[in-house]
Amino acid sequence: MKRKMKTAALLMAGILTVTGLTACGGGDDAKAEGKKGAGDGIELTVSHYYLQEERESNAVGDSYLAMVEQYEKDHPDITVTQQAMSQSDYSTKIQAQAAVNEVPDVFMVKGSWVDNFVENGIVAPINEYLDKYEYKDNFREGVFDAATRDGQIYGMPNQMSITSVVYYNEALWKSIGYDSFPDNWDDIYAAAEKFQEQGISAIALGNSEKWAAESCILSTLGDRFTGADWTNSIIDKSGTAKFTDDSFVSALERLQTLATKNVLNPDFNTITETQGVEYYSQGRAAAVVSGHWSVAAIESFADEETIKNTKVAVLPSEDGSKPESISGGCGWYFAVNKNLTGEKLDAAMDFIFSTTGYEMCEYAAKEHGLMGAGLVEDVDVSAFPQLTQDFIALTNELNFTPVYDLVMDGAVIEVMNTGIQDLLNGSKEPKDLAAEIQAEQDKLK
Repeated sequence: MKRKMKTAALLMAGILTVTGLTACGGGDDAKAEGKKGAGDGIELTVSHYYLQEERESNAVGDSYLAMVEQYEKDHPDITVTQQAMSQSDYSTKIQAQAAVNEVPDVFMVKGSWVDNFVENGIVAPINEYLDKYEYKDNFREGVFDAATRDGQIYGMPNQMSITSVVYYNEALWKSIGYDSFPDNWDDIYAAAEKFQEQGISAIALGNSEKWAAESCILSTLGDRFTGADWTNSIIDKSGTAKFTDDSFVSALERLQTLATKNVLNPDFNTITETQGVEYYSQGRAAAVVSGHWSVAAIESFADEETIKNTKVAVLPSEDGSKPESISGGCGWYFAVNKNLTGEKLDAAMDFIFSTTGYEMCEYAAKEHGLMGAGLVEDVDVSAFPQLTQDFIALTNELNFTPVYDLVMDGAVIEVMNTGIQDLLNGSKEPKDLAAEIQAEQDKLK
């Protein structure tokens, strides 16, 4: 399987990859055969982290919720009860529910959780339903990898995550002598000192939820040091690569310098990822390293001048060459409770295909310029705001490398992410953290 993919193949002016599954539309053409209308009077409980109040700043969330609304109109005989909460709260709650096998009918699952959920009989395979879809062959290679075990697919990808784009305020960087975001770390460290004199941070980070430093920064930094073969070995649990290898330890050391050299806001471990983006939008930081979701967030949070001055870049390479990759890929899926049977199982499967399928692909592409697991053609990118166009242009030039917390084992990620908080606050050394992560990885053998 491929662990890298060219983003130019994902989002272009005439051929645009977007969230979801072109095989799985909400209209009649994309339904599994014989499933439409199944389950009169059925009630479905659906759990996710897309909040109504965040739709303006969350393009994926808006796209998904729009599809749920359409599904409810098209299926008046089915009652959909949504349980929506923050991503952090959702991650905690769903894993607690899974531990006692009391999950909702439909719910989101991260790729790093799939092993555990499959082993404990929590999720139902979708192969039978997927095989009946007209556009099955349109799915992009690798989009089901993180949800596949022994040939069985256990979820439908609802988003294509790009997690490591540098959003920076061009005017602020020019004010201290840089025409653009620096292409080397020494200049970033020097810039941090100058920004401190102005009372702002060079880069905003909100890591109280523990995932942002790893997902948005380390996943890209790690690949800069280790290369793809190392990461693939960790994912496949082959034992060839170890977290204690010098290359990964060096990546942790680089990450730690962002704190020791005061590149970050001092309260990075006590604010959320969203608050970090707000810091940037409010002018309290000159840049933020975040994902695709922050295009809409910045356009929502920032004033017109900040939006106009916001440009996009990538973190520097380690050898001075032009960076060719950032972290990204499919890693969140909508799954169905394995305990469902009969008409309710059919209805739940129909629901996930309808709400993460072609209509969502089309909506997300044309309304927000999102990329994902399928293809939607004839999208005019010139109609999008300049920041969205710049994001598309940048990511078209890059490869994707794995996002650690989307593909590595969940227990390993928990040790890693908790340890990164300690690493950044200075209470843990890189070699010690690497050893702790490897000890957890060794348990998987």
